[in-house]
Amino acid sequence: MKRILAILVNLFIAVVAFAAWLSMVFAVSRGGPLTAGGIFSLKFFTTLSNLFNAFVCLFYAFRRIVRWEPTARFMTWKLASTAAVGLTFLTVTGFFGPAFGYATMYQGSNFWLHLVLPLLSVLSFCTLERGVALPFRATFLALVPMLIYSVGYLGNVLVQGVGEWPHRHDFYGFLTWGWGVGAAIVAALVAAVWMLAVILWKLSGGKRHEYLNN
Repeated sequence: MKRILAILVNLFIAVVAFAAWLSMVFAVSRGGPLTAGGIFSLKFFTTLSNLFNAFVCLFYAFRRIVRWEPTARFMTWKLASTAAVGLTFLTVTGFFGPAFGYATMYQGSNFWLHLVLPLLSVLSFCTLERGVALPFRATFLALVPMLIYSVGYLGNVLVQGVGEWPHRHDFYGFLTWGWGVGAAIVAALVAAVWMLAVILWKLSGGKRHEYLNN
């Protein structure tokens, strides 16, 4: 029963994430603040993290359907994708929600990408997907998506400049107070991802083991 439920939840996350993204791409529904139509929707960490998580969830569901037990290596990817969407949830809850209003931040497709899918992913990882011992170093590998995004985001601003609305390259406003503060904000987000990964690792029963060979 637990296996079937895990499959259904992961398939639901994958399907809804792709559907929410496509609704933004083709302007089927408004996504609310910090969203864009077409290919430009991929510039946001919310979109990329949810699509990354969707792919991982899809492969997880496939593995469980064919009764392949999840390996520690694969579950490290699961930890990374769950921590990534978890950061989206925390950022909206603690920063963008108070700044723009929760009603607007949970509008349209962002209701799924900012709230429902991250919470479902965390809940599933900590309850339905337990059983594979992860090494503590897996929490550091969970930083990879955020680090790659940070380098791309700051690199783009460095090359093209901050810009002006509606074509502002620093669309998150990290550099509003200068590069020093902006770098500190990004560093804080990276630290938040790692702390979230550690919490998920603990809640899922992770242990300081070497990777399993299966």
